[in-house]
Amino acid sequence: MTQNLSQTAIPFQTWDLDLLVDYVLKFHHRNTRKYGEELLTRLNSLAATHPELDRVVDHFRNSIADLDLHCQKEENVLYPFILELYNASALGQQHASFHCGTIQYPINAMMADHSDEIERHLRIEELTNGYTAPEGAEAEYVKALSDLRQFRDYLLEHIYVENEVIFPRALKLE
Repeated sequence: MTQNLSQTAIPFQTWDLDLLVDYVLKFHHRNTRKYGEELLTRLNSLAATHPELDRVVDHFRNSIADLDLHCQKEENVLYPFILELYNASALGQQHASFHCGTIQYPINAMMADHSDEIERHLRIEELTNGYTAPEGAEAEYVKALSDLRQFRDYLLEHIYVENEVIFPRALKLE
């Protein structure tokens, strides 16, 4: 992939854990759902006259569906417990134990999802020749591929924040 996961101008390592969780939920999860669906609609429309985009659309459709399930697991299971850990630590209190023993298992599952998405978006990058529209392509084609690259870049930031900052801190608190 063309972007290193750790490349970011935002100093996430300095943020408190609750702020990081809020950021992922309110920026990444919300925008993945909103802009992912909008971009999928645009790509579907383009594929009607550009069959070379059919496999890109299939991969992106699967990505959007899988990311929605991934986000639901984080929102409903993992993040509420991480916030409990953070709040208990901030108050100097003991935290309740996780319902399945440790959060290592759900974190491993989330990281496996992340690896799958990185691989999927590598395939999309290859299929689009590095997000480059064919010579003479209409403006919407060029814009859709640019937006697809931006979607991927935000996804990489999401993965970085979770894998490299949130998850290690949560495990340390546990």
